[in-house]
Amino acid sequence: APAASAREIENDRVQPAQDAAAVWVAATEAGEAVLADDAVAALREFLHGPADMRRAVSDHVLLVPGAEQLPWQDMIPEAQGLALLYNFSPFQDTGSTVASKRLRQFGASVDVIACSFLHHKKADPTIERISAPYVKSKHFLPFAPNWGHWTAHAAFATRAADMAERYMAARQDPYEFLYTRAMWSPSLIAGALVKLRHPELHWVAEFSDPLSQDVEGKHRGGPVLEDACSSMLITALEERHGALTEQERTVFSLAELVAFAFADEIIFTNALQMKTMLDRLERKDLRERVRGVATVSHHPALPRPFYRMAHPAVEVSSEFLNIAYFGEFYSSRGLIEVTSAMRSLPEYLRERTRLHVFTNYVPAAEGGQRPRNFSPAQYDSLVRRALDGVGAHGIEHLVSFHPSLPFLEFLAATDAFDLLVVRDAATSGHHAVNPYLPSKWSDYSGSSAATWAIVEEGSSMWVMAPALQSPLDDVGAAREVLWTAVEDKFGSMEAHA
Repeated sequence: APAASAREIENDRVQPAQDAAAVWVAATEAGEAVLADDAVAALREFLHGPADMRRAVSDHVLLVPGAEQLPWQDMIPEAQGLALLYNFSPFQDTGSTVASKRLRQFGASVDVIACSFLHHKKADPTIERISAPYVKSKHFLPFAPNWGHWTAHAAFATRAADMAERYMAARQDPYEFLYTRAMWSPSLIAGALVKLRHPELHWVAEFSDPLSQDVEGKHRGGPVLEDACSSMLITALEERHGALTEQERTVFSLAELVAFAFADEIIFTNALQMKTMLDRLERKDLRERVRGVATVSHHPALPRPFYRMAHPAVEVSSEFLNIAYFGEFYSSRGLIEVTSAMRSLPEYLRERTRLHVFTNYVPAAEGGQRPRNFSPAQYDSLVRRALDGVGAHGIEHLVSFHPSLPFLEFLAATDAFDLLVVRDAATSGHHAVNPYLPSKWSDYSGSSAATWAIVEEGSSMWVMAPALQSPLDDVGAAREVLWTAVEDKFGSMEAHA
């Protein structure tokens, strides 16, 4: 008989695995330990196999109500890799979410060493479902997160590398790979320490954005202080590539350099990010090395099961064209094109539109709550930044603010809307090319809603030529998008003029 296709084998496993998960949930609730153990044993068999099959089974098992409580660590194979991730689930942050999606994409079990963001970031347990079927163990080091000071970064990196050493000493078989991701940069520092101690270990280092350049293209990062960590890294770099300049001896530049010099595989999230980072790299030998080991891989997208794992936390009226924006506001990123376009529409069209903004910093009247570690003045300034970034003056009745949603609730909520807005950062005044690809692009890709991309010419989103797009700062083009979307949904509105 011909060999069964991967799809047939997958189907043979998915339904029985879901059934076993349902049995485990019911047995656990009923206190039937033997039956629950039998279900775990069955699931253990279904979760061993190639990465694509393992993802398919795990994704569908997670749809079973209560499956988020499954003892995944007891069911999945032994760790094949080690992940050093300064920011990781369950803490709410784009870096945490993308790292979780990348681990799912790898499809291999990993041990994770991370930094505790307790009391500094919101916890979002829904993010854990993304990577839970692949995390064999997870340990948080008791450091407060720190954005850009060498002493704090070196402390985490040294402690993480020492713990990695203990993990490796306790194993019978060596790890097959090491994975680190920045943001935030201490992950790369820790990865370099481990790689220098274990040159045979395959190190995969990922960059989310340029580290040593800020959003205005300026160099950022304070000096690297002299200590055992910096001494080991700088000595290894200089032995291979010559003396470091003063600018290279800064926090974020050093993190870039050690990944460029020692990683076996470097992931960039878009080609323009890679170009930007390498164009600023004055060392020809390192540029050539990076090009030889580089992979360009956009932020991973999740399949449809993840959009059905939570109940939508928002209800909208079908009488309106419902537009949503999920995310934060910065000097380089706002929604002025959208609200200006809404104001410019004829009244009979404008009144059929509704804009919903989901962001971390919203007025108290809209459900916003100040984090304990924020002063009232700090929180109020961030709320004002969001209000200014939306620019709803004169159309306040058409715009609603909502607190950010847990990740899986956000995915579920996207299906309720007609248009999902994603906007490029404005970089033309200070970057040769736009090195940023918004992570929302990948999140929106699995939604049933249409994505409206507001793009900067030449950017990664612009190159992908989305079906609905308008240029940055072009209110007329945004108006056309809205006008067409209203009439596509409700038919010609001229009779209502």
